[in-house]
Amino acid sequence: MDEDATKESGKLRPGGIVHVDDFGPEEIELLNASTLAVVVVGASGDLAKKKTYPSLLNLYDDNLLPKHTVIYGFARSKLSDEELRDRLRPYLAKTEHSSEVVEQFLSCCFYQGGNSYGDLDAFEELKGKMESYEKDNVRGMKQHNRLFYFAIPPNVFSETALAIEEKAMQHKDKGWTRLIVEKPFGRDLESFEELNKTLSQHFTEDHLYRIDHYLGKEMVQNLTVLRFSNIWFERVWNAENIKCVILTFKEPFGTEGRGGYFDQYGIIRDILQNHLLQVLTLLAMETPTVLEGPGASKAIRDAKVAVLNAIQPIRMEDVVLGQYEGYADDPSIENKDTNTPTFATIHLRVHSPRWNGVPFIMKAGKALNERKAEMRIQFKDAPAADFLFAGTPTPRNELVLRMQPNEAVYMKTNVKSPGFTAKPIQSELEVNYEQRFFAHEKGSNPDAYTRLILDVLHGKHAAFVRDDELRRAWEIFTPLLHAIEQSDVRPLTYPQGSRGPPESDKFIEEKAGYVRNEDYVFYEGNVDRKSEGISEKQESTDKIDSLYSEEDLCDVGLFGLAVMGQNFALNMAEHGFKVCVGNRSPSKVDLTVQRARDEGNLPLVGSKDVKDLVARLKKPRKLIILVQAGKPVDDMVSTLARFMESGDVIVDGGNEWFPNSIRRAEFLEPRGIQFIGMGISGGEEGARHGPSLMPGGPRKAYDLIEPILKKCAAQVERTGPCAGYLGPVGAGNYVKMVHNGIEYGDMQLIAEVYDVLKNLLNLSNEEMAEVFDDWNKSELSSYLIEITSKILRKKDDQTKEGHVVDFILDKTGMKGTGKWTIQEAAEKGVAAPTMAGALDVRMLSARKEERVEAEKILAGPSDVVRNIEKQQVINDLGAALYASKVCSYAQGLSLIRAASEEYKWNVDLSECARLWMGGCIIRAKLLDQIQNAFSVNPNLANLLVDKDFAVELNGRSPAWRRTVSLCVTAGIGCPSLCSSLTYFDTYRRGRLPANLTQAQRDFFGGHTFERVDKEGRFHTAWTDAHKDIGDANQRTAGEKLQT
Repeated sequence: MDEDATKESGKLRPGGIVHVDDFGPEEIELLNASTLAVVVVGASGDLAKKKTYPSLLNLYDDNLLPKHTVIYGFARSKLSDEELRDRLRPYLAKTEHSSEVVEQFLSCCFYQGGNSYGDLDAFEELKGKMESYEKDNVRGMKQHNRLFYFAIPPNVFSETALAIEEKAMQHKDKGWTRLIVEKPFGRDLESFEELNKTLSQHFTEDHLYRIDHYLGKEMVQNLTVLRFSNIWFERVWNAENIKCVILTFKEPFGTEGRGGYFDQYGIIRDILQNHLLQVLTLLAMETPTVLEGPGASKAIRDAKVAVLNAIQPIRMEDVVLGQYEGYADDPSIENKDTNTPTFATIHLRVHSPRWNGVPFIMKAGKALNERKAEMRIQFKDAPAADFLFAGTPTPRNELVLRMQPNEAVYMKTNVKSPGFTAKPIQSELEVNYEQRFFAHEKGSNPDAYTRLILDVLHGKHAAFVRDDELRRAWEIFTPLLHAIEQSDVRPLTYPQGSRGPPESDKFIEEKAGYVRNEDYVFYEGNVDRKSEGISEKQESTDKIDSLYSEEDLCDVGLFGLAVMGQNFALNMAEHGFKVCVGNRSPSKVDLTVQRARDEGNLPLVGSKDVKDLVARLKKPRKLIILVQAGKPVDDMVSTLARFMESGDVIVDGGNEWFPNSIRRAEFLEPRGIQFIGMGISGGEEGARHGPSLMPGGPRKAYDLIEPILKKCAAQVERTGPCAGYLGPVGAGNYVKMVHNGIEYGDMQLIAEVYDVLKNLLNLSNEEMAEVFDDWNKSELSSYLIEITSKILRKKDDQTKEGHVVDFILDKTGMKGTGKWTIQEAAEKGVAAPTMAGALDVRMLSARKEERVEAEKILAGPSDVVRNIEKQQVINDLGAALYASKVCSYAQGLSLIRAASEEYKWNVDLSECARLWMGGCIIRAKLLDQIQNAFSVNPNLANLLVDKDFAVELNGRSPAWRRTVSLCVTAGIGCPSLCSSLTYFDTYRRGRLPANLTQAQRDFFGGHTFERVDKEGRFHTAWTDAHKDIGDANQRTAGEKLQT
């Protein structure tokens, strides 16, 4: 590199805040009086392109590389220098560096190809190039140094190391040779020893820098300063004050196409055995003899090894393992019965005087509810706090060091509650690095790889892993890893987007004694995280002038490419709309684009950047979000708010709690961005070929998106597309929530009928399937009846004997919408016993172990039901099922009406029934009659009193009662059939025994009552002990009587 290509000394460019003068004069003198040849081995791979070269660019732009630096890429690909630069340029262009600097940097980058990583001739040729460069720049240079970066898999370490030693290593009299080696450092103790032996045959520990990028993170490097430069810190850093230590790593995405690689290692090897264990050693180590200067690297690493030596090997009883639902669906995973954990919580102890008795918890997982890495230290209870504060709970102090995202240190500390009380409440003393430091600098926080490569240039080993550290780490973990693999341990399954297996939280409470302060709320900016608020930190906008021509712009965007998202995007494209898709994981974008090609060259393009996705949309922009409900939606809305403009429309198509949609709409309203919360029903098949769509939001926004929704929704011949405007924001989510509650009820009713057919009539699966086939040709015709028949006929493909349904464990899962429906019914004063019974059974089904034990103790009816006329029972079951389904719909529609009246949504119940006629899970022939009932009489008080339905229910009443009676006599639980009949019987009676209940309330609580013969509220002195309560109407002001 000639002098014209060098940069002005000390000038800071975007990409780092480290200045040259942060180092001593001797270091700077040596840095500038040396040539440096960097060899990136594996230059064509992702690691090199995404991490190694961008980090070298950071150092280059901050003047932290020697003035005479040359960078060679080495790989097996056949490339020219310019072809390598072309491959690197897109990755470097994504950094914050100017295009001018990127081109200057690329001019220093060259390429050397080889037939293999151990190609001696290729390394001989590379040696010649390096020597020629050193010779050309020999004047005034004190050293000619060589740095080799191994961005290659471990199986080629040996041949590469041998080739470097024989052909490319610098003579020690001319300068140094250093090697940066990437993990994994083996799979267990044996493989580590083999790998380490290979490297040590060619290089000493002084040559080797085993990189663990967590040791380069700001907050990890901050540990030694925090601990040893603050007088108060070390005084509380011990078992006398600390209750437990919890280290957490969470990722909100799964393997995303990398499952084949991940399945070989698992979460324990990938995160716990290296990243989190390294952090633990820095947290727990004793004070090194020196932290900076000569001897610091050895002192720090000696202290870390001492911690590892105080940890015993981990046993199976010290672990909770999990695997997220759908992990094995990754096409790159060959073993579909894999037991590789994607989640692990590990309990261990550091057996030293400082830490005696303190539990350490390490927890890591993929496909969880958020992205986070943190160190959490919970202190013990404040002495005598219960007495001093008269029993008021006093939360424990916690020190939290957040490694990602947004590095921060905060102490959860107790302060006086504002106002008149002296109740302790928890707040925090916080330092957010972005706000406190980097917001006031022109640069930003340098990334871990940049820091660590700079340490290598200066010969600092402290942040790299020594061989004895790795050896002891593998001694701690290898017994556990072998136990998992050799005994075929089955991890607990957990839903994607959750906190992981619930057993993990219980395990942490039991092993660590950790106490969560449920009342604590962490505020960041103006938003409450506990209620999953939208981040206000991104208040500044970054509006986009489109980079694309008008003909290249898309009609609609969709972000979130799980199966539902992929299928709905393809649905829109198939109907002629040009679609742009995006996803947090780029591999899903590629997969969806490929599907569009394979399924008929559909007009669908992909974008791997949110800003670019928005830029590709026609104005006013229309973008649909299909991501996990809750915080992921908040995060996405917050990001989109930066790029979208007034008049644009965001549609959230997830199963969302309706107040969250209202909150998001309020957040976007000042920006002029319109928000629609839309329920989508129909599952994967419906999303692809026509779902039921239930949108709620501004009418103007709906009108913009309506042509797309109506074309892509399910089409019903008589009533048209199953998409239509339901009302303001929140209405669509509410209708979808109730839809799911009705779905709960409908599925439970079918399950109860199946129970009678199977266990009382003793029908075979084939015979039961025939019954459901017959019902599906009658007034009971529905999607759920149809698939029940198919389910009952499906043979088991694993045992090759029997039917799949008989091998399924009798535990029913749920995601929350059914529970929301019942909660809302209680809040709105609407009876919903059919759906409530279904929810109760799901909760009871989850208690499998308890039920197995109860079966041994609790007796059923002693009399056996005899003389059963099978066809009569089947006919009665069909009648009872129909009548109960009508009750379930009646309850759900009554709940929608109550909410619509309270929130002034003006939801049309006939429109709800119309939208449910096709595409959705509860689609049924019955809905045609329901839609007609509310069309004829929009003010119909309850579906049961529609004259046509009343006739049908009255006609089926005897069969309904015989069915419930038969179940009770036989000891077969039928909560939804029975509660539906109870709903019918209670609703049809003009006088209920509620008069006695209200009298009891007045007797013991003076709650008063109304009379049938007079207006007003009354109280009776029921005994001589009862006194006059004064004005009964005034006393009960505010009490809500259900009318």
